[in-house]
Amino acid sequence: MSKLSAIRLLLVGATSLSSLAVAIPAVAQTTVASIRGRVTDSAGAPVPGATVTLTSAGTSRAQTTTTNEGGTYILNGVRAGTYRISVSDPAKGSFQRDIAVGVGTAATVDAQLSSATDTAQGTSTASVDGDGAQIVVTGSRLREVQTSEIATNISQEQLRVLPQTDRNFLSFAALAPGVRYNDSETDKSFSSGASPASQVNVFIDGVSLKNKLREGGVAGQQNSRGNPFGQLAVQEFRVITQNYKAEYEQAGAAVITAVTKSGTNDFHGEIFGQYTDKSLTEKSFIDKRDGNPKPAFERKQYGASLGGPIIKDKLFFFAAYEGNDQDRAFNVRSTGAADAIAEFERFSGRDITDFEGSFVSPFRSDFYFGKLTLTPDDYQTFDVSFSRREETDIQGFGGNTAYSYAENKINVVDTYQFKWTYDDDTVLNEFNASYLNYTFNPTALNPDLPAYDYQGVILFGGKDSTRREVQQSYNFRNDITYTGFTGHAIKFGARIEFTDISFDNQAFIQPRYYFRREPNNNLNFAFPAEARLGLGSGLIQSSNTQLGLYIQDDWDITDRLQLNLGLRWDYESNGFNNRYTTPAAAATALRALPTTSYFNPEDYITDGNDRSPFKGAFAPRFGFSWDVKGDRSTVIFGGAGRYYDRNNFNNTVDELSRTINPIGLFRFSADGLPRDGQPTVAWDPSYLTRDGLLALINSNPEVGLPELFAVKNNAKPPVNDQFSLGVRQKVGIFEASLTASYQRGKNGYTNLFATRNDGGFGTCCDGDLLAAVRAAGYSNVLIGYDGLDTRYKALYFTLDKNYTKASGWGLNIAYTLGKAEKNGGDLFSLDAPTPDAYGWRNSPGDERHRIVFSGIVDLPLGFQFSTLTTLGSGQAYQVTDGTNGASSGFNDFTARYPEKNCIKGLFAFCEVNVTLAKNFPLFGRDDQVSFAVDVLNLFNNKNFRDFDGFFNNTINPDTGEVTDPLLPANGANAANLLTLPRRIQFRVGYRF
Repeated sequence: MSKLSAIRLLLVGATSLSSLAVAIPAVAQTTVASIRGRVTDSAGAPVPGATVTLTSAGTSRAQTTTTNEGGTYILNGVRAGTYRISVSDPAKGSFQRDIAVGVGTAATVDAQLSSATDTAQGTSTASVDGDGAQIVVTGSRLREVQTSEIATNISQEQLRVLPQTDRNFLSFAALAPGVRYNDSETDKSFSSGASPASQVNVFIDGVSLKNKLREGGVAGQQNSRGNPFGQLAVQEFRVITQNYKAEYEQAGAAVITAVTKSGTNDFHGEIFGQYTDKSLTEKSFIDKRDGNPKPAFERKQYGASLGGPIIKDKLFFFAAYEGNDQDRAFNVRSTGAADAIAEFERFSGRDITDFEGSFVSPFRSDFYFGKLTLTPDDYQTFDVSFSRREETDIQGFGGNTAYSYAENKINVVDTYQFKWTYDDDTVLNEFNASYLNYTFNPTALNPDLPAYDYQGVILFGGKDSTRREVQQSYNFRNDITYTGFTGHAIKFGARIEFTDISFDNQAFIQPRYYFRREPNNNLNFAFPAEARLGLGSGLIQSSNTQLGLYIQDDWDITDRLQLNLGLRWDYESNGFNNRYTTPAAAATALRALPTTSYFNPEDYITDGNDRSPFKGAFAPRFGFSWDVKGDRSTVIFGGAGRYYDRNNFNNTVDELSRTINPIGLFRFSADGLPRDGQPTVAWDPSYLTRDGLLALINSNPEVGLPELFAVKNNAKPPVNDQFSLGVRQKVGIFEASLTASYQRGKNGYTNLFATRNDGGFGTCCDGDLLAAVRAAGYSNVLIGYDGLDTRYKALYFTLDKNYTKASGWGLNIAYTLGKAEKNGGDLFSLDAPTPDAYGWRNSPGDERHRIVFSGIVDLPLGFQFSTLTTLGSGQAYQVTDGTNGASSGFNDFTARYPEKNCIKGLFAFCEVNVTLAKNFPLFGRDDQVSFAVDVLNLFNNKNFRDFDGFFNNTINPDTGEVTDPLLPANGANAANLLTLPRRIQFRVGYRF
């Protein structure tokens, strides 16, 4: 089906559905909210036929509905913002309240009519001019209690006020229990539960930023210190960790849905700048320990926005720009043992100090956003928007990696969106057309230099690959919500997306040499143990059509009990390189291997017609919420559901990429005898160049053969089954919740050796099998396997009192007690026959206890204090027993946790960030100047990371205890810190 035909089909279907809906309660939309409630008279009897009007404070647009025979009403498609809600009945009286509505919430406003307008339930008054055109509202934020979703809303006040490292709005996702944000200097991703970062999704105004190329979950976030979207353009966002409804797609873990700012009837703008540098930063523990000078460091962020009317009450604009300039130095310093460094210097003829020192890593980012909003009448809203994120980032060096090995990670992400919303008394229709263009172009700084990797001592030379990967996604979506049936909010919709991908991976154009010290294998730094060399070059292009259909019903069985019933189905035409044809030589190599319990050669051989798209991605979702007393003070809620994600293109592209761009693998030894069951070539210094390796291939066709990668024909996409049960309780002015969560992930994609001996349970690899594979032209066979599993058990506790100007303070606490486990490795599980053979083990990153505490309090004289504090028991890291050597293919693992070194041994991770701000008007009460000082990592806590690695004689086979004396203690052997040392940051801003 062509793209044009598919779009026409979707539009025709949407039109038909719209007609049906007009002839046929509301749910939280992807980006908009709903308000429902019950209207009673002064005696408490329901009032049918009452008029309910919701008027926007910003645009004066009004939404109107009427109550049904039971006195209930529902308003759909409510955008996050401030409103006045009015209810009137000629005979019963009226009601009025000022409110603030959060993104994606399902809120409730009950009204009791009286002869005089009731404003007592609001926290402030509203003013209306003579013709009713302008409304000024600063209402109380509506509570969301009767929902099965486990969600946390982040308000504009929190975004603007709370201390923050670098204005990445994703950092506030950590305010949601079960979610972890990675605040590394080179990686700003987030993850949830035991699932990897690739299984999250972020929606901006309903546009999915899903990264379909690589890991990271979000386009542009893989190993990037940039921000996915300018925070100045974000109005607020919502983090949903569980029980999200059927309208959300392509996520097995948490989703974030954010809405951007829009223009209003008044001109509003903002200018900001923030700054920190080396002189405002403490010297880190690592630099003190290693005797390094304080590295260079400077970060400047700045931006401006403006929004307002083009035609009052009708047409509005909003535009924003943000710049992010960083110069952060990383120290290159070998962690090798003295004897290893001496051996390196003796055989390489290089002095280790030639590579060591402090080198600046510059980062530059620019973000642009523009939006037009048209409200021609009270029934329709049109939005057109554009965003562009472009960044360059020199990184990939530090520690044992020399600066010469760095690369420039170039990221460009463009989005375009058109959205049309129509809503009347019972029907809400949302049509969305969007385009995303994501270019990821990491470029080696020294592409003409070979790379020399001396294990544990130094890696220098040129980066081994330069890539250019482009993802272009055309998305069309239509959602309809119908509320004409009493007690039901029925929503259904369709989505179709066309994704074009180009993948140009110039891997190992220059060779990379691997030097190892393994006395048992007669290896030292005199010559490399292995080398890899790219033997071809070509562009890979692919396309994929994704279709999603769903229906869900929020069913109010009674005023106190609501069921959330949903079903989603997703389909991909080319999820696993479906049209690939196995080359004859690859088929011969696969058929030369025996069938095992986890491998059948025929399952990996295709003539281009053996990989049918997966049609079983049916995802039922069920939730409930029960208002125990009927006053929303105690609500019991829960849910169960299935959530399908998708495999990144990179996970399966190796099958084709290694065919077009084969990578030759060379193994060397002193005597040319086999090692670990694999053949070697006696080392000759002439092989230390690209030409030398090519000459070796010409003289010996069995040398430098590439590895064969094969994808399973009937592989399934990853899926996550989630279950939860909890209670929300109003405790005075606080909202508390306690939730039990269980999540089980399956079908994760990984690669295995297909050439194991002893029926698959010995070390890799069997000499006879390798000989048969080499005869077909390959050095080894790696097979794709959909067997990575995760499981997560947790208790979530939250306590919230949102900030209001009237109260002058706010407090939010999120506590997670969790256990994350997995089998297997990551994209490669090569140390056991299958992931299940690894057994269940603590996932790297597993953390038993985590507390995130945030608060805002107004002080005298216009000062304001805020904090964002994170305390954790420490994330698990993996210890690998490398006794048998790095290439054995069968190693043992155990999980370790950092020592608890803060707050008297209670926690292993402590970060206390505080802000003191002064706000005052400049020209009048409607504008504001703010000066703020952030102290980040106030107590200069040492939060260690990068303990992972190979250790000889590490694990006692009888007790499972780690015995290697080189394992870290009190950070002695930590390579890096999770957080920067204490630093001061200045902020200044002007808003009007």
